Amino acid sequence: MRGFLVVLVAVLTLSGCGAVVPTPRPPRERPVVLPEGYIDPATTFPPAPDCPTPDLSLNPAWLAAGSKLALNRIRHGNERLVVGVSQTASLFSSRSLGTGELSGFEVDIARRIASELFGEPIRSDDPRLRLVDMPTGGRLYSLNTTQNDAAREHRPELDEIPTVDLVISNVKISCTRASSYGLLFSAPYLSTNAGLLVRRGDQGALSPGGLGGRKVCSGTGTTDSSEMIEIRDQQSGAGKPPVIPVSVADTSDCLMLLQRGVVDAIYSDILVLEGFRLQDPTTVLLPYRSPGTSETGIAMSDRDSDLVRFVNGVLDEMRADGSLAAAYDRWFATVPDRLPIPVARYSD
Repeated sequence: MRGFLVVLVAVLTLSGCGAVVPTPRPPRERPVVLPEGYIDPATTFPPAPDCPTPDLSLNPAWLAAGSKLALNRIRHGNERLVVGVSQTASLFSSRSLGTGELSGFEVDIARRIASELFGEPIRSDDPRLRLVDMPTGGRLYSLNTTQNDAAREHRPELDEIPTVDLVISNVKISCTRASSYGLLFSAPYLSTNAGLLVRRGDQGALSPGGLGGRKVCSGTGTTDSSEMIEIRDQQSGAGKPPVIPVSVADTSDCLMLLQRGVVDAIYSDILVLEGFRLQDPTTVLLPYRSPGTSETGIAMSDRDSDLVRFVNGVLDEMRADGSLAAAYDRWFATVPDRLPIPVARYSD
């Protein structure tokens, strides 16, 4: 018996030595929730006079005749393309808990851009493409623009945000963003409208109008949170019970708050909400759709016009060869009433 125990201990010891030890992951912090009735940063920028039309991007046809400072910096200087993405936006860009790799519709676009930039396919582990995790609230401060440089002088915490060449993180194209952060947008690669996600059994509210007095979550600095504040103010002005906007730094934290019962609904675009629904089947995407649609583009610095033209050329190629539509169908096939990919529109 004693001999058997010795052998058993030896076997267990050897098998333990051969076991795969998982890499420890940092604990996820509790999301920071701004006070109820907050003022959203996206609504505090003063409107710029003669604001450019952001939905007309730079024509890639003129790239050959212009300067290529940004492209040369990336290809021959830094020798890598740095792209700000989300790591928690399911279907768009999310990190696998098993492999640690990022995947999603926007990751597919980033890899295609890098492949065209360096002239060969880019693997997931290729150092020439660096995907940087970006929270929703701070993503646009990561671009090297004059406005962002000025903001960093007064807000030291922004120095902790890494600088990137592109932000491909479901950024809605808007004139306010273009002028306030110093951005240039690519031609749009998505068109969508906003919806509501609630817990199963709580489908009584069919629209924001039925959520008076209840808490609705959106990401800080997003067009969604701005719309919720507008809805709240309109309801208050009409003498109706207003919704209570709740804001978090990263939109994905809204799902955690909904699961905990801290908020009653999430207001975001339906592609994001479908990703949440797939993560948690106890949630329900309501039939409600916002009256207006919004378009999503790749954000770049206004100092990098040649990069904008190059990116637009890649998106045009993806439209022409069907790879953009194929990726859209692959990742968002389960989204009801999804809108078609918008056409490119150029100013020059």
